[in-house]
Amino acid sequence: MKIGIIGAGALGCYYGAKLARCGAAVHFIARGATLQALRSKGVTVHRDDGSFSVSDFHATDRADNVGPVELLIVATKSYAFEAIAPALRALKGPDTIVLPLQNGVDSAERLGVLADPEHILGGLTYLPVSAIAPGVVRQSGVEKPILLGPLNEADEAAARTTLSVLQKADIAAERPADIRVALWMKYMLAICTMGVQSVTGCPIGPTREDPDTRALYLACLREVDTVARAGGVNLPDGAQENAMRAIDSYPAAVKASMLQDLECGKPLELEAMHGTLVRLGKTYGVETPVNQFIYAALKLRAGGSVGSAAGD
Repeated sequence: MKIGIIGAGALGCYYGAKLARCGAAVHFIARGATLQALRSKGVTVHRDDGSFSVSDFHATDRADNVGPVELLIVATKSYAFEAIAPALRALKGPDTIVLPLQNGVDSAERLGVLADPEHILGGLTYLPVSAIAPGVVRQSGVEKPILLGPLNEADEAAARTTLSVLQKADIAAERPADIRVALWMKYMLAICTMGVQSVTGCPIGPTREDPDTRALYLACLREVDTVARAGGVNLPDGAQENAMRAIDSYPAAVKASMLQDLECGKPLELEAMHGTLVRLGKTYGVETPVNQFIYAALKLRAGGSVGSAAGD
C-alpha cells in the first residue's frame, strides 16, 4: 500500500517506521534537519522491549512528486494545517483515506476545507512517544492504540481498511463504537490540563491540589461536557468524574504539552482546543467563561517565538 505521512515528528516517525517495516511504500513529507536525517539515517525507534531501525522508505519535501496515496496519516500539530495544505492537496486523490491524529475535535472538518473532504476519518492516539532527535523516537510503556472510525456512513469501508492496514503492521489500533465520543473524551481531558497549567505556569501536582485551581479544572470539565451534549455527542455518565480521576492519578511533576510549548516559546494549539470550545459554545448557546478566560489569557502568546510552524 502507498502511504503518505505528513509530519515526521514523534508520532509520524513511529507509525511510519512500523508501516515501512511491514512492507508498505511509505512516503514521509518533511523538511530541514528532519528530512536530512530521514534520508541519511532512516528512522530509529527505541522501545522498552528493544530498538529497531528502518530506512526502506521515501522522504521528500515535494509532495507533488509523490502524487496521490492510498492512506494519508496527518501527524502535524493542528496549527500547521494551513502550512501543510499544498502537501495535503498533492497527496489526496479521490479515493485517498485520511487519518488525522491531532488533539481537538474538528481536525477532519478543517482538513476537509483545505482539500477534498471525502474519506477523512476521525482519529486520535494516546501513544506515549517522544522525539529524541530528528528521526529518532522513544516509545515508552505500553503501545496505547490509535482509535479511529468513520464520521459518516459512507466511510465505513475506509475505516475497516485503515484498521486492517494498521493492525497488519503491528500497530495497536481499535475502532470504538462512536469515534466522536472518543474524540471528545480525549478533548475533555486534554483541554483542561493544557489550559489550567498554561495560565498558571505550574505542573499538574500543584494545580490539582490548590482548591482554587482545582475548581478551574472542574469548571472546565463541566463546560466541555455541556458543549459536547449540546452538539449531539452523548458522553458517558461520569465522564467528568473519570477525567478528574485521571488528572489525580498523574505524577505531580507532569506538564501538559501546551505548557511545555509555552515555556519553549513554541506555537500553541490554542485555537484547536480552547478557541474551538468557545466558538462551539457560542453556536450552541452555551456559556464557557472558564475556557473564554483561558483563551483570552493565552491568545497573544499562541503564535510562539521559536519552533517550526509546519511540525516537521
